[in-house]
Amino acid sequence: MEGGKKREKMIITIDGSSWTGKSTSAKALAKLMGYQYLNTGAMFRAIGYFVKKKGLAEEKDIIKAMKAVTMEFRSVQGESHLFLNGEDVAASITSNEVVSLASKVASIPAVREKLLELQRSIASQGGFVVEGRDTGTTVFPNADWKFFLDASMDVKVKRFFKMLPPGEKTKHTPEEVRKIIEDIDERDRTRIISPLTRAKDAIPYDNSESPTAEQDAIVMWYYITKKHEMISNISNINNLNKK
Repeated sequence: MEGGKKREKMIITIDGSSWTGKSTSAKALAKLMGYQYLNTGAMFRAIGYFVKKKGLAEEKDIIKAMKAVTMEFRSVQGESHLFLNGEDVAASITSNEVVSLASKVASIPAVREKLLELQRSIASQGGFVVEGRDTGTTVFPNADWKFFLDASMDVKVKRFFKMLPPGEKTKHTPEEVRKIIEDIDERDRTRIISPLTRAKDAIPYDNSESPTAEQDAIVMWYYITKKHEMISNISNINNLNKK
């Protein structure tokens, strides 16, 4: 357990690349299990929004400004909203520009250190589904359960377009969107600090064919609650294949 303290409830991490449905799946799993939801990606996007709003370009200026940043998650009409320095930024951190900026600021060690401290403090007692890109490898390496979501590029491109406002959909071609996604994922995978990678003990889950986030949640819940049954089923299948 992180910090050597025993948790009464589990910490479940869900990592994965861009537009794999991590957020919606994590929210659905948290609701299914009666847990709280912590979106680490939203915290990085909030910093991207902060950098854009303040017009910061130099790394030293970003690091200096980070010292005064505060964040907390509050429930707003039953939904978990992130507040940055007292401002509800839930609706301000979904633009593709902010997502791209978040990927860039995530490579700054001082930014990651600040947010790592906040993430561990918020979820340290357990009872959380934590979602991001390095939650199972860096933030909570001793999480009780870890999942790593992925999807085909074609599906990710479709999800990208689905998230765009109606007026923005005609401003991008599928080829442009593919390049945007590839650039973000490549930057996340190759950064020196906490790169995007699947933890050795994380369960891989490709949700390209999944119809809903609720279906993803049910699959992950089944892993968590039916572990021994699944191991038994796999063993029986292997025995049948040997005959």
